[in-house]
Amino acid sequence: MSRSSLIFKLSILMALFFALSFGLTGCIPYIIGRSYPEYPYQPSHQPPKYYPPEQISHNVEEGIASWYGPGFQGRPTASGQIYNMYDLTAASKTLPLDSYAYVTDLENHRSVEVYVNDRGPYYGDRILDLSYAAARALNMLGPGTALVRVQYLGPKPIVRNIVNSYNVKYVPPMLGYTLQFAAYTKKPLALHKVKQMKKVVPGVHVITKTVRGIFYYKVVFGKFKNLKDAYSFAKIITKYGYDVYVTKIE
Repeated sequence: MSRSSLIFKLSILMALFFALSFGLTGCIPYIIGRSYPEYPYQPSHQPPKYYPPEQISHNVEEGIASWYGPGFQGRPTASGQIYNMYDLTAASKTLPLDSYAYVTDLENHRSVEVYVNDRGPYYGDRILDLSYAAARALNMLGPGTALVRVQYLGPKPIVRNIVNSYNVKYVPPMLGYTLQFAAYTKKPLALHKVKQMKKVVPGVHVITKTVRGIFYYKVVFGKFKNLKDAYSFAKIITKYGYDVYVTKIE
């Protein structure tokens, strides 16, 4: 076998590998919103100290977003948490750490909720750096950048024990989990996604969420009492090559 034919065959095998890894097998299900694992601080690898503004002068911003992935995997973020490219997270220069934001691609109208746990980007005038998972949800992995709208949702909520009139502490009950396939700002796109997904998962439907006067159409399925059941069902769906996200019911 000649050297050129060997190189050609190896390139074909690599192309098939990446197609199977990223194009056909779907994503590991991620958790969207109002929940995030706590990671230990690693003082020996702390990123540079950053002082965000005391007040946010705006709740909505438009600009260019990029994404960062494998090269940062496993490194500490500005919040002290470990960067995981498969979590729905983002880096911002101005939004508070440990807060949430809705990001919408203004070209394809896809949206995703992200958890802000890092600082950046530090290239040009970009306003946001998305994780691999968030960029994939917006379908911007190939282009690398996208014109987006960023809507600040607020800080990570603190769940406190509540003392009732009998002086007994209790934690407010969770409403459960659902599976989300996509979110859009355009209803026809959401309905098209429903039609596509019903071939695999009957019962898929659209719910709406309003953020500062903008309607988001979320394509979802099911109600699960606990995260384990939702995650198990999501893993089955990913085998058909579809991205799916586990999100809490609000």
